[in-house]
Amino acid sequence: MLTILHGDNTLLSRNFLNHLIDQAKKKQLSVIRLTGTGFQIDNLVNALEPGLFDQKKLVIIDDFQKFSLQDQKNIAQITKKLSPQTQLVLWGNKKLSAKTLNLFPKKQDRLFRPDNKVFVFLDSLKPDNRENSLKLLDQILTKQEIGLVFHLLVGRIEDLIIIKTGHQDQLKKAPWQKSRLIKQAENFSLPTLKNFLEQLILLDYQQKTGRLFYSLEFGLELLIAKL
Repeated sequence: MLTILHGDNTLLSRNFLNHLIDQAKKKQLSVIRLTGTGFQIDNLVNALEPGLFDQKKLVIIDDFQKFSLQDQKNIAQITKKLSPQTQLVLWGNKKLSAKTLNLFPKKQDRLFRPDNKVFVFLDSLKPDNRENSLKLLDQILTKQEIGLVFHLLVGRIEDLIIIKTGHQDQLKKAPWQKSRLIKQAENFSLPTLKNFLEQLILLDYQQKTGRLFYSLEFGLELLIAKL
């Protein structure tokens, strides 16, 4: 059986993956994890081969979004011969493209989306709407992981910068999404957006290196209050 776990809500997808691993161990399945680092298709072929006494297996391919298209195609070919005794899970930390998903016609597709309120928060961002944005941020952080919110916020600011620099054709978005982003970008100057992105990157660096003397949540609130 092939299962694909993907989407921006990595907290939920990781929790689900850990649940599958726990269940496999309880059933005494052999658990094998593969990553893109030094990956060779033979690694997967060997992992999928029947074990001693036809022992059932759980094979996990981590960070599938990082694999090249050719590797993804090769993996897709291998999965066509997947033994019923083996569970194969592909995990990605973002929504996989339709082109990638279509490589695997026989699959269980589980997409983990963020709460819609996260996008309401992102859409609310503009200089004259700070108070409302902060209220929305406070609400979503009671349900969503700060890392996910931070990741999506950085992506939104990058999109707005792309629009401000006149390169909206590079955005792989639906027409209605582009229209909303263009309208939102009108509320900002390019220097403001670039400075905000730089501050976000600095905040992330300080947090990851232990140089942030307050919570990431509070740091985010400070930046939004200064928009």
